[in-house]
Amino acid sequence: MLTNTQAREAKPRAVKYEVTCDALPGFVLRVLPTGKKVFFARYRDAAGKDHRQRLGLMGPGFGVEEARKIAMVVLGQQGGGPSVREPAAAGPKVEAAPPSGPKSPTIREFAGRFEQDHIDMYLKPRTAAKYRSTLRLYILPELGERRLDEVTPADVQRVHNKLKSMPCAANYMKSVLSVMYSKAEQWGVTTCRNPAEVVQRFEEKSVERFLNPEERQAIERVLAAAERIPSGKPGHIGREAIWGVRLLMLTGMRRDEIRDLQWEQVAWRQKVLRLVDSKTGKRDVVVSDEVMALLGEIAAAKGNPRRGLVVCSKRGKKLYSLDRSWAHARKLAGLPDVRLHDLRHSVASDAIMNGVPLEVVGKMLGHKNYRTTQRYAHIADYVLRDAVNLTSKVIVRAGRSGSKMKSPKGPPTRPGPR
Repeated sequence: MLTNTQAREAKPRAVKYEVTCDALPGFVLRVLPTGKKVFFARYRDAAGKDHRQRLGLMGPGFGVEEARKIAMVVLGQQGGGPSVREPAAAGPKVEAAPPSGPKSPTIREFAGRFEQDHIDMYLKPRTAAKYRSTLRLYILPELGERRLDEVTPADVQRVHNKLKSMPCAANYMKSVLSVMYSKAEQWGVTTCRNPAEVVQRFEEKSVERFLNPEERQAIERVLAAAERIPSGKPGHIGREAIWGVRLLMLTGMRRDEIRDLQWEQVAWRQKVLRLVDSKTGKRDVVVSDEVMALLGEIAAAKGNPRRGLVVCSKRGKKLYSLDRSWAHARKLAGLPDVRLHDLRHSVASDAIMNGVPLEVVGKMLGHKNYRTTQRYAHIADYVLRDAVNLTSKVIVRAGRSGSKMKSPKGPPTRPGPR
């Protein structure tokens, strides 16, 4: 009789194999090379065709006893006819798993369910759009007609290599495909190994642009001048966009976090912005006195509203023109290569250059993963090098100053006992 202890002790091999239960013929445990273990009910239909019905993945809440109960129901509905007659010998029997069984769907067929049950349900609109674009442009044209259990790591590597000139797109394709296979396994569609797991990512060149003090001054001059220029005149920028840019420059928040910020989320006493939703989910943003003063100015200019967006369009809607306004501002400031997102990078750079640890910078920016903050590690290295050089100079100066002092003749004497 198959037990939980025997199931747990079943070790993975180079090829998958099955452990059968002599007490309930047709109840089997499949052990995969990856170490995962799946319960099946095995039977033959009236025509003598062999079938395997997946019962579930073995885990903390689903063991032998839970799977056996389901197997009894399945086998009872099928007349109790196992596909292989079990011997009466005690203990479970181990045998190679035959290749027969129901075929898995194609990548294209499964993609429809993946979009409906995962992309539409759990991903944010922009991420969902990027997933669909990756499926349409790269995955389905290359692998769409292949069945899930037929795709090999070599197939994924081939598609990945074809996108070498676009490393970010190649790595994103690998990630989307990997998520597809994870969901296919969770939903009981396939038990095959995820072929995208072993494919190595291309190195991506991160685009980072930091503002220096002179460039910040240039932007502020443009914004200050734009406030005094009437609408329709050259150099004019709407006040909502000016407020949005200044908030971005002071906080390092993401563009949509500022565009979606509402007055109800401003905790004035605590000096915290309580974001209901962001790229990394719900989070609190601790802000400076300068940010709170700016928010006070915006509120006063709008009649101290208690609800609605902090910065918005003329109709009170989301400020979609912020990118266009920033493109105009950076052109007037003579900084055509500075993106709106670079204001966020600049806040991180300024913080690190002033001695703020990387861990704290990550919390300031709302990074969910510490590895994201590591992109700024080279800035921290510069700060460390400057500190080391400064310390060395202080030591050298102290040593030179000491050498110029007159030394007393003879060794120092200790006072004797009294």
